[in-house]
Amino acid sequence: MRVVTGAEMRRIDEATISRYVTGVALMERAGQRVFEQICAAFPSPEELTVSVFLGRGNNAGDGLVVARLLAESGAKVIIHYLHRAEELSPDASKNHARLASLREGKRIVEHFLYLAGWQELVQKALEDSDLIVDALLGTGLAKPVKEEYATVIDLLNGCDVPIVSVDLPSGINADTGEIMGTAVAADLTVTMGLPKIGCLFHPGRECAGDLVVGDIGIPREVIDEVGPRVQALDFDRALEDFPLREPTAHKFACGSLLVIAGSRRYAGAAVLSALSALKTGCGVVYCAGPESIRAIVQGAAPEVIFIALSETRGGSIAYAAIGSIPGDIRLDAIAIGPGLTTDEETVKFVRHVLERVPQPLLIDADGINALEGRFADVAKASMIREIVITPHSGELERLAGESAPLLPAPRIEWLRELVRGTGVTVVHKGAPTVIVDPQGEAAVNVHGHPGQATAGSGDVLSGAIGGFLAQGCGASCAARIGVYLHSRAAEIAALDCGERGMIAGDCMRALPLALKELE
Repeated sequence: MRVVTGAEMRRIDEATISRYVTGVALMERAGQRVFEQICAAFPSPEELTVSVFLGRGNNAGDGLVVARLLAESGAKVIIHYLHRAEELSPDASKNHARLASLREGKRIVEHFLYLAGWQELVQKALEDSDLIVDALLGTGLAKPVKEEYATVIDLLNGCDVPIVSVDLPSGINADTGEIMGTAVAADLTVTMGLPKIGCLFHPGRECAGDLVVGDIGIPREVIDEVGPRVQALDFDRALEDFPLREPTAHKFACGSLLVIAGSRRYAGAAVLSALSALKTGCGVVYCAGPESIRAIVQGAAPEVIFIALSETRGGSIAYAAIGSIPGDIRLDAIAIGPGLTTDEETVKFVRHVLERVPQPLLIDADGINALEGRFADVAKASMIREIVITPHSGELERLAGESAPLLPAPRIEWLRELVRGTGVTVVHKGAPTVIVDPQGEAAVNVHGHPGQATAGSGDVLSGAIGGFLAQGCGASCAARIGVYLHSRAAEIAALDCGERGMIAGDCMRALPLALKELE
């Protein structure tokens, strides 16, 4: 599924309307999708009192369809107009007329917020309402919310009534996720056709609440013609990337990964990354680390084959460890970085690995820190094999020598330029994580959980991606499916552990459950 800016969605709507379906019919479908979500949450809509808040654009037209469908189902509908009927968009006006023809015999109440004394009426309506439908502002918002809208939005946020937003929460910039002065804090957002970038990036993501994509019948060829260049990393995308396993497969056919990780101080990083790779289905995992962490790794992960490397006095991998990895073991991929430290000798070791190993390579954490200011070296090394890098913003700035832009669209374009013409796929970790490959394909992860903000979480991710890299998925595919499984596992783990109680090991142990959903 593609992710769009507001302008891209408008072009898609226009092309659909000009060639396939009327605007009124498209509006009907949008309202129907919202109505269906309301009925799913409230199986007896006839018992509801619903306040519907309308602006004047096509978003208001969607809201008018919702109001009509609710009234037809027997609900009491209180409609709050911020503008006079003659100010509505043409298609919204048609739905206004259709609703007006239903007034007789229906429980429809109308409030006009452009008239004096409206605040008292609205306050009373909110106290009586079971649900609010927000259809105030749509995807075209590019300036701070006007005062009359801001006043209403603040009233909605101040009441204790569930809110459903139509397409995106009013006050959110569809392209950036920014709050344009103030914004509706919805419990559910039904976004039409395709998810908007502003619903996936914070603070817009938080304001959206639960996000549901409403299928309004946009033809695939129209989407392809407009050509949005960002995709949503969700279950369906992960399922496309998911590698099949032959019934006759043996362990080496399922991939062999070498994890170069750990130090005396950070032995747990080696355990988490190596075990996570095994839990993604990787057939054989070797862990190369300082001799001093052998007992810890083998005690915690007896399924992992440990390779002892010489170490510095501080317990980090020594440069002398070059050549210590047996040449007769089969390796399909290498992951390097978790828990290494930035000891001077370890840094030299990492740089040597980058220059010499022929296998697909994942570089994480201190593996990235060892290459500070050397992205050109990473790009050069990627000419002979694929490389995945998994930096957070600080690591990415150190590696590239400059910081990525904060806003989503410029950030994604910056990442595209960074890896263009290389063999590097970048996983920019954050909320949400963004993946960009050398072909310019960008994916935004729609899953994840605040509980992932815990020590060791990145080690689990590096193991998950490394495991699929060893299984032959290719760099961009391995990055996408690893990120998806890691975030989905966190959601599963949080069901038992909660947000604050979840630790990286809980997420690692939930990887098989996330994997099972795909299987």
